[in-house]
Amino acid sequence: METNVQMDPYELIVPGDPKSLSLIRMVVTAIAREAGLSEEQVGRVEVAVDEACTNVVEHSYENLTPHPPVEVLVQADGKDFIVDIVDSGPSFDFNNRVRNKFPDHWMHEDNIRGAGLYLMMSLMDSVDYERLPDERNRMRMIKKIS
Repeated sequence: METNVQMDPYELIVPGDPKSLSLIRMVVTAIAREAGLSEEQVGRVEVAVDEACTNVVEHSYENLTPHPPVEVLVQADGKDFIVDIVDSGPSFDFNNRVRNKFPDHWMHEDNIRGAGLYLMMSLMDSVDYERLPDERNRMRMIKKIS
């Protein structure tokens, strides 16, 4: 498998609908393999990206009709595999939602919500969120290519 692959960025714009999630997973995992990530790294990226996009569709777009599209931008610079997820939903306070440890209540209650950001941060080397000047949100996730 080739390592240190530099790639032109890929841009995928899909409807903000749960039906789009499998397409996003397929595209991102194919690009991750092409970029030289190991199968373990590809699996981690797949889960993190799926969780982030699911959060957009289920939470950010929950009260928006019709749902705006979701943009997924993927690039590799030879050392980092970078995924940007851009949505048009309301912003949220990322720093107050991120947990330092796995939420205790998650496995002991019927409500299994609340572990997504922790999971993303555990699977990726870097996860950042920002509100863009055009009033959209961007979550950037980076996985080191080894």
